[in-house]
Amino acid sequence: MPKKLKVVVKSLYSHEIRKDVSLENLKSLRLEDAWPFIRDEIEIEIGSSELICIPHITEAVLYETTSLFVQNDKEINGKMFTPLGELIKNINKEKSNSDYVKWLEEGNFHDTDFKFPHESVKITLQDESIKNKVRVIMVNFTRCSIPKSRDLVNNIYLDVENNKDLKGKKSVYMITNVLMAKTIEFRVTRGTSSRIFHLGNASPLVFGLEEFLIGDDGKLISKEPVAIVSKSLNWKKVDPSDHLYNPDKEAASCDA
Repeated sequence: MPKKLKVVVKSLYSHEIRKDVSLENLKSLRLEDAWPFIRDEIEIEIGSSELICIPHITEAVLYETTSLFVQNDKEINGKMFTPLGELIKNINKEKSNSDYVKWLEEGNFHDTDFKFPHESVKITLQDESIKNKVRVIMVNFTRCSIPKSRDLVNNIYLDVENNKDLKGKKSVYMITNVLMAKTIEFRVTRGTSSRIFHLGNASPLVFGLEEFLIGDDGKLISKEPVAIVSKSLNWKKVDPSDHLYNPDKEAASCDA
């Protein structure tokens, strides 16, 4: 079946994309099974192919502004990266610039000048031959980012002594730009069955990140941009749901 792409702009406030694709491998109505099919479209339409779509919507909490990740020397439970949480939870406050510490503690990264071209975006992927469909509607976009007036290099020290995941690391990846939607409606259809998910609270959708080099004392000494190609080179898809390894979450489930 040939792929067809139809873009409809209903008004100045909404944008709709409908695409015919193969959804034969959509195995269930679960959100985690449907998300991988629509990631690329979100990345194109929301991130303008310049930002990376989060690996999975159920792990959106890992992708806040200033969230840190370190690359594993080898796969851990099939994962190439370990999330460390937001920057403020990983710094040495005594060594870091006090003004920057206060700013990070306030956690106000909202970009008041940002305005997305559309109030809402609707993406529908459908396979008419088997009546499978994945649809997402995203409304009210906002952006959080590290402002250009803030330079973390030479002003922030990571707590390399007390954080085992940072010991011996020469660099850390930090999310510096996040685009969110205030409300998200996700609908999954298989044949005659369907399920709707309502997600809110300004969930992260796409992000940009930079690599910060770390000195022996934990100081951030320089930064390098990470291009979108990094998704295929470093942000490796290792299973259908494309999850990152979260040791705290797994430990909690084991303890339970």
